[in-house]
Amino acid sequence: MHVFITGGSKGIGRGMVVEFLKRGHNVSFTGTSEASVSKGSSGLSGNFLGLVCDVRNKLDIENAKDLATNKFECIDIWINNAGVGHVLKDVCDLSEEEIKEVIDINVSGMIMGTSVAIKEMKKQNHGKVYNMEGLGSDGRIIPKTLVYGSSKRLLRYFSKAVNKELKDFKEISVSTISPGMVFTDLLLKNSSPESMKIMNILGNSVEEVTPFLVEKMILGK
Repeated sequence: MHVFITGGSKGIGRGMVVEFLKRGHNVSFTGTSEASVSKGSSGLSGNFLGLVCDVRNKLDIENAKDLATNKFECIDIWINNAGVGHVLKDVCDLSEEEIKEVIDINVSGMIMGTSVAIKEMKKQNHGKVYNMEGLGSDGRIIPKTLVYGSSKRLLRYFSKAVNKELKDFKEISVSTISPGMVFTDLLLKNSSPESMKIMNILGNSVEEVTPFLVEKMILGK
């Protein structure tokens, strides 16, 4: 099986790369720079391909997809994992650049990634797309995280709705998968002392979470 993961050079993404490789699958993953891809590739074993890709650019995603399929042929699972958060601020205090970065990566990047994946999967007549949930997916509202939370709430709606357009392609589907509260750079750099107290009780490490996520996706859940 060939698995394609955006944002796979660090955090949960890299954890999933490791787990899929452990199970003998071919893995293509993206990072934002040669340096991040090189760092993410360090220590990996198995059949993998690291690719530089800015998910804000559809052509970048298409080029990465082409390189991946040229090496490993059809893509069985595509995971839109690339995402960013923002500093803990009231929405009125976020800069235009901070707002746009979250929307461009978490929303536009996810939608364009899904678009590229589905187009390829229609050619091969099978495949599963998974979009990575986060705080806000379930409708919870946490002050000072509103733009990030809104991006993840939209992700759940979009992932469910896009299947309406796939009704004639029974072997292709789009789903979401939730990692829960995981200790990653994205989570930790935006945490307050108060939230850290909660995370120390409820949080999990990447190594604890990713085997569970990977198993669910392999089983098609």
